[in-house]
Amino acid sequence: MMKPQLRRVSTLFTFIIFVGKSSLALSNAGTREGRSVAGNLGPSYFFYQHPEYPRDCMDVLNQCSGHNASGVYVIKPDGYPEPFEVYCDNERHGGGWTVIQRRQNESLNFDRQWKDYKEGFGFLSREFWLGNEKVAFLTNQRRYQLRLDLENSNGKYYLVYDVFRIGDEWSNYTFNLTGYSGTAENSLTICPTNMKYDNCSCQATCDDPQGCGVSCSEEEACVCADGFLKKGQDCVNPQSCDCYVHGEGVLQRDTMFVNSDCSRRCNCTASGLSCDNVYQCDVNAVCEERNNVRQCYCNEGYAGDGQTCTMDTFTDCQDVYNAGNNDSDVYTIQPINSPQPFEVYCNMSDGGGWTVFQRRIDGDVDFYRDWNEYKQGFGSRDDEFWVGNDNLYYLTNQQPNTYELRIDFVNTNGSPYYAKYTLFRISDEDDLYRLVGLGTLSGTAGGYDALNYHRNMAFTTKDSDNDANSGNCAVYHHGAWWFKSCNYANLNGNYHGSGWASISWYSLPGSYYNIKFTEMKVRPVQSD
Repeated sequence: MMKPQLRRVSTLFTFIIFVGKSSLALSNAGTREGRSVAGNLGPSYFFYQHPEYPRDCMDVLNQCSGHNASGVYVIKPDGYPEPFEVYCDNERHGGGWTVIQRRQNESLNFDRQWKDYKEGFGFLSREFWLGNEKVAFLTNQRRYQLRLDLENSNGKYYLVYDVFRIGDEWSNYTFNLTGYSGTAENSLTICPTNMKYDNCSCQATCDDPQGCGVSCSEEEACVCADGFLKKGQDCVNPQSCDCYVHGEGVLQRDTMFVNSDCSRRCNCTASGLSCDNVYQCDVNAVCEERNNVRQCYCNEGYAGDGQTCTMDTFTDCQDVYNAGNNDSDVYTIQPINSPQPFEVYCNMSDGGGWTVFQRRIDGDVDFYRDWNEYKQGFGSRDDEFWVGNDNLYYLTNQQPNTYELRIDFVNTNGSPYYAKYTLFRISDEDDLYRLVGLGTLSGTAGGYDALNYHRNMAFTTKDSDNDANSGNCAVYHHGAWWFKSCNYANLNGNYHGSGWASISWYSLPGSYYNIKFTEMKVRPVQSD
């Protein structure tokens, strides 16, 4: 039988059982048997003493004429092994009501197990559940009514059922109700099977088992009970959802599930669940979970879907971008003729595809290095670094591509600027990594072409002086560069230096030197 539920009951919710007065006459028997033994505790709590216990609160009322206050009494229903205390309500509707439940201030947790509900819990003077076993014996002695008293912010209500009885534990305490009337009658809502009357902000569905796919009104309504999911207009077990996976649960629409050893993959679509039972990782892949998604992933240096992995053949960050990788991050590339792959930072702004070969941020990395260190590279690709002159040579000499250069700056005032050249290329170590190719300048980094001043110059480090100055500009600047003289441009200088002995770019707005941020990057010249 479907359970009737009442709207917006929050402050008081009390069940009361009553033996029908029409079939029983009130007695004027003596009061000794029903008198309280609680001394001066007052009339609210009575404790019944008698060799033959009353069967319910109606018997208590009949036997205690003259002392009929509501309170705690002892009863023993027919067949129950021992007497127990109950709270008798003798104020409502003629009295004689045996209270089996009371809720009034949420002080007691009612989210309990079967055993607790069987035996009962709480305090008769406050919130409690009498216990299913007691209620079963109580309601099977004779015909009983059920009264519900409810109170919310709008007022007080009650509902009376003509017949109420529950079965024993073997029948799972199944209840029987017939006929109802009262002031709360018009507020009843009968919820369909597997549903409860509640309010919520979102409701779990077969398409969205996480519970935020379908919004519920803040007004109370019939919603799926715990453990059930909405499917169309019905609430069903998860096993009845179209995308149920045994041992995993229900998949959300347009998501994938792969089992623990990546031997089975299932996809949930609008058409339902489809599973691939021969899913297998490539020998160059691993089965693991990344970003909450378990599947086959290709090993570093390989590309593919995890089932098929091939050697990653990105020659620069433009290849990375063209392959659909649109996030700025660290990737592995191997330019044409480069003897081995190496990591680079790919900047996907300004059209994407920029391979970063230098960055200065805060001066934590020392750029006062020797020839071999600048040859091999140093620093961290996601922080400050120099990619290495060998790597830069292979990168900028890939035929038939020609590479453009972009330099981003942030000056001492925190303002951003950039310089862009239509061509950038250096020679190999035999030619001292000479700056042999430099195109036309554009951008916002000032009107003077500071880098062009150093065109065709070899690279100079503190231990290899190849500049045109009388002294070693790399020593003066505590860095390394394609120096002609020690002025105009040097982005590898002393981050903590001052004047021309620091990071400098002649004509940069705000200040020519002490620049706070630089990033140098190349990509193939874009065709029109």
